[in-house]
Amino acid sequence: MKHSQPTIHVIGAGVTGLTTALLLRMNGYDVTILAKDFPDDQNDAEFNSRCAGTAWKPTATHSETRLQRYEATSFKMLWEMARNHPSEAGIMVVPAYDYYENAEKDQDHPWWKYTVPGFESVCKKELPPNMNAGYHFTTVVINSQRYLQWLQSQYLTLGGKRKRMTLSHILDAAVDNENVVDVIVNCTGVQARWLGGVQDSRVVPVRVQDVIVRASHIRKTVFVQTENGCSYVVPRSDGTVVLGTAEKENETDSTIHLDTAKDIMERVALFCPELTQGKRTAELDVVGHAVGINGRRRGGPRVDNEFIRTSSGKRVLITHNYGHAGNGYQSSWGSAKHAVRLVEEGFGVLKLEASKVRALLSRL
Repeated sequence: MKHSQPTIHVIGAGVTGLTTALLLRMNGYDVTILAKDFPDDQNDAEFNSRCAGTAWKPTATHSETRLQRYEATSFKMLWEMARNHPSEAGIMVVPAYDYYENAEKDQDHPWWKYTVPGFESVCKKELPPNMNAGYHFTTVVINSQRYLQWLQSQYLTLGGKRKRMTLSHILDAAVDNENVVDVIVNCTGVQARWLGGVQDSRVVPVRVQDVIVRASHIRKTVFVQTENGCSYVVPRSDGTVVLGTAEKENETDSTIHLDTAKDIMERVALFCPELTQGKRTAELDVVGHAVGINGRRRGGPRVDNEFIRTSSGKRVLITHNYGHAGNGYQSSWGSAKHAVRLVEEGFGVLKLEASKVRALLSRL
């Protein structure tokens, strides 16, 4: 191996791919992002990162310590960005209100209550009707499109490269100007279910539909979980608010369903009545709709190393970082840091193997 630093191709330009590529470039690696879609493209449902209404709201349970680390690390980073780059990155700090109809143990006593500022449980008499648990805290919300463009600009400013391409097999990413790269980082999201060489059957497509309304007076998040599902209100820095959600597993239909949009608005208005300012939900200023296809992986996200030989016989490191479902933003910095560490460890294995071969050949 002629160089001390590997040539790396990162597959995917969603929040996971961009964050991982940025950290790799900050560590001095030669990085190229390969993707069909980039943040400055028009909307594609499978490029779910761009259209998501995003607030840091952890989902890791008490037993999922790895995911806890991802989420806690990401909150600290996003909090610092909200303080130092709020307008450029599209991040702002807001109060959060979470309510549960039937709270489970993880929701009654969340592991992250000391991670966020201002955490406090809501007493029973202050809960909305039919809710049996809730809490207030301070969180960060992200204007997804602005944030992704900011991540991409930081990456490109540092000399990162990008290339538009569609892959049918993961080893399609192994070639760089007729040379075989050393490392492939797989941040393909839902596409990991179908990508040749991966085809992870644990990845399940999940259709998510949101409604985007103009309501600059809303400056808080509201999350409500009932037996019928979850509803949320997420403000963005441009004065719009994302309302959701309608999740359906094993669906990849990217069509906007207006009846679903109507149901979403009516549901969230019950728990955030100030949204409508006394008007009917039909009078809300709807500025857009969004459908995204998440990749939820049963058993949790895959962040690990694998070694594969190309047709030329070269052994290539593949570092996987996918399967975060709708939690990509809130775990992005933590999972990216883990992926960078795995790249360092895996490339160390390749260098050791190469040195052993050179030592053997030198004795001939």
